[in-house]
Amino acid sequence: MGETAQRAEGEKGPEERKGPHIPHQATLFLEGKLEGESFSSPRLPRGCRVSLAGHALRDPEDHQGEGVFTLWPRTDEEGRLSEVLVALKLKRPMEGPELQVHGLLLYADRRKLVVLIQPKVGEAFRLVLPRARGFTARLEPKKAYRLEGGLRGGWLVVERAYPLGKWDLHRKGKRPAPEAIEGDRNPYLEEGRGQKAEEARPEPKPEPKPEPRPEPKPKEARPRRDTVRVWRAPEEPAEPQGLGQPPPLPKGQVMGLVGEGPFYLVLKPQALDLWWPRVEALLPQFPKRYEVRWYPDGSRAVVAWDLEALKVWYKRVLRSP
Repeated sequence: MGETAQRAEGEKGPEERKGPHIPHQATLFLEGKLEGESFSSPRLPRGCRVSLAGHALRDPEDHQGEGVFTLWPRTDEEGRLSEVLVALKLKRPMEGPELQVHGLLLYADRRKLVVLIQPKVGEAFRLVLPRARGFTARLEPKKAYRLEGGLRGGWLVVERAYPLGKWDLHRKGKRPAPEAIEGDRNPYLEEGRGQKAEEARPEPKPEPKPEPRPEPKPKEARPRRDTVRVWRAPEEPAEPQGLGQPPPLPKGQVMGLVGEGPFYLVLKPQALDLWWPRVEALLPQFPKRYEVRWYPDGSRAVVAWDLEALKVWYKRVLRSP
């Protein structure tokens, strides 16, 4: 009875307390029109699925007509906007960026971000978000960020980021506004490196005074020798031959699996234009440890230590559109 009463008062069960301290969300604010249960917007890409959710699903009559709507977006593995859930129509003009995402960063490179969204209610999901041109600042995986941007031709593009914890303290009025991570600069990484460098720097020690050196003794004259030719064995190369080259593929093949451990998916320069974008798009799904290597001849390789995982993942690359 006591447990039932506590739940009735709003206490969350253990399974409901596993989420992040700051609830995650992904919100897109877009102009559109709701007629009955049908939503339309000229900015949604062709083929994007639309359905009602939240307040718009519970009380669609209260959200009819034209206006700015709150949408909950979803993307495909390439980063295209594939689905939106229409949550409500705003009563007041929108303030702030068009796209607002709070989530845990899983993967980041110079082209895109992969973010895990763990909402307060419902199942977790992932978003693949391209970076805006010029936004190349380094972000740290396994950290929570607030990402801001907009809808650009069917893609949800990220233009800047903030550490989610610092941004949430500012929202609550407990801290000044945090500095944005934008362009090629992440001030929080620079700040951390500066502090660590200061802590690691040893205190300067006084230099010992040099001892006086004894005066050199005059060298004895040596008898002159006739000039002779001396043969020396050639020196061995400092590095083994073939270092800096990927393992060779069978003759005539431009992409394939080779190696006896570690194992390589090698792409020659002729295969990069067609296959490398697919490889790079599916790298976040590789379940084991891996490395990406670039070689002087233009070849690239994905190096892994689990052959079966590499084979299964390579089949997905071959089947990808």
